[in-house]
Amino acid sequence: MTNEVPRDKSDTPTSQEARIGEEVRAFYATMPFNFHGSVEVAVESIRANQVRETYPDLHALLESGSVGSVLEIGCGAGWLANSLALHYGVRVTAVDFCGQAVERAREVAGALGTAGQAEFIECDLFEYEHGAPVDLVISLGVLHVTGRCEEAFHHVRQFVGEGKYIYIGLYHEPGRRVFLDMFHAIIESEGEEAAFRRYRDLDVLHAADETMARSWFRDQVIHPHETLHTLRETCGWLAATDLSLRSTSVNRFAPFGDVTELFELELEFAELSRKANCEEGRFFPGFFTFLAVRALSGLSGPGAQTR
Repeated sequence: MTNEVPRDKSDTPTSQEARIGEEVRAFYATMPFNFHGSVEVAVESIRANQVRETYPDLHALLESGSVGSVLEIGCGAGWLANSLALHYGVRVTAVDFCGQAVERAREVAGALGTAGQAEFIECDLFEYEHGAPVDLVISLGVLHVTGRCEEAFHHVRQFVGEGKYIYIGLYHEPGRRVFLDMFHAIIESEGEEAAFRRYRDLDVLHAADETMARSWFRDQVIHPHETLHTLRETCGWLAATDLSLRSTSVNRFAPFGDVTELFELELEFAELSRKANCEEGRFFPGFFTFLAVRALSGLSGPGAQTR
């Protein structure tokens, strides 16, 4: 896990950060993440609306009618952006720095009929600027591969409107280390293809489509760069802003009182990951999400609207 210090937006990346960015861009140019074998299979997946079960707090927010405009940072091949446009009727601006992924996202939007609702833009997240604030900013599984995770968070949060929302997904340090150690041991002793076979056995959701399974395996197991984080850490980020925690996958999206109880709960995830991946043969890659709300004008400042 890294402890990064937010920098002024005008700061340029260090040579190491620039190198990480280029490595990650080249990695996804070879095969984008969450990439189906065909547009038709991608359309079928989106029609099933996996948002409802995978991210129930996000589903509830979208169903509430309080979200009309969404900005997705790191949209990949467009699964989420097109899902939101199709099932919830929201306007989505989706950004990714991988041209191949953006092109596929547009193709899927054309096949779904969501092109009028979902706009896809090829751009680096640190260079992206948005006009009017939006009702919901989403970034799932993206900020932790930038080499500048906390800085990336502070860049994208500026696009959230007053009283509106941000939804972030990051690698979770306790459970993620167990997952990575297991696969790196397989690669070292048996090779990458053996690790892929093991991965496909665990990740049954994506196993049937080999292209999709391969794209997930590459992203989850052999990615050139990632950082690991905790809810405790990210709540520190929120405390320095006018954002406050609304819900999190750490406690399975349940209501909570004292947020410090969640910090104790997340310590259990190392053992949960070990049991799932090593004993039960169940996919547990070490990932968590959190939903936060921005204070209304006049209520801004650290700790505003905390639960």
